Amino acid sequence: MTDISPAALELIDVSKEYAGSPPVRALDGVSVRIERGELLAIVGPSGSGKSTMLNVMGTLDLPTSGVVKIDDREVSKFSERRLSAVRSHLIGFVFQSFFLLDGVSAVDNVANGLLYSGVGARKRRERAAVALRTVGLGHRLGHVPNQMSGGERQRVAIARAIVNEPSIILADEPTGNLDTAASETVMDLLRALNDAGSTIVVITHDKEVAQSLPRQVAFRDGRVEHDTSLAVTQ
Repeated sequence: MTDISPAALELIDVSKEYAGSPPVRALDGVSVRIERGELLAIVGPSGSGKSTMLNVMGTLDLPTSGVVKIDDREVSKFSERRLSAVRSHLIGFVFQSFFLLDGVSAVDNVANGLLYSGVGARKRRERAAVALRTVGLGHRLGHVPNQMSGGERQRVAIARAIVNEPSIILADEPTGNLDTAASETVMDLLRALNDAGSTIVVITHDKEVAQSLPRQVAFRDGRVEHDTSLAVTQ
């Protein structure tokens, strides 16, 4: 019998409803398995359920029903305290709007990603500097966000996401606010991080971005409409 190693992240028959009259079912029986080291896109138009998918995958929201597993641990049954630990140590988030603190240097914005890790202030800044060099911003450590381009700010956000060396990176519309050249730089960086071993999920409405990645999971009306990994194996 061949051993099947645990997936990096797996959703099994997951549904998510929000209160209303009638209730809104944002996810409807979704099952997706993401292997360690994968690079994939979750793609779909506004209202398709991909943002809810991000929240459920990242343990920012719990499913109404179904199972969510990270490294074979059923996190959908974890307490909020344990979920916070999962987010701190296993998952890095990159958001379209960067969410950087104005007036705070790049190195300190990144170091903030380690605030709840138990690492001392000096070590946090040292690790933040390493992360910024990894994304090509070693020369911008002391610059504040309004001294940087949109592409540089997104790279600071990526540095913050990787500073704690998470096994999974969830990137929500990482190129949404960027021009073409900056978008290509950010996507090249995500590919390089994937080559180094990170599991990366890119949530996007941009079909061109999605099609540039090895796997695409297309959403519509809260359901998986198409998964290229299944198409290959069938």
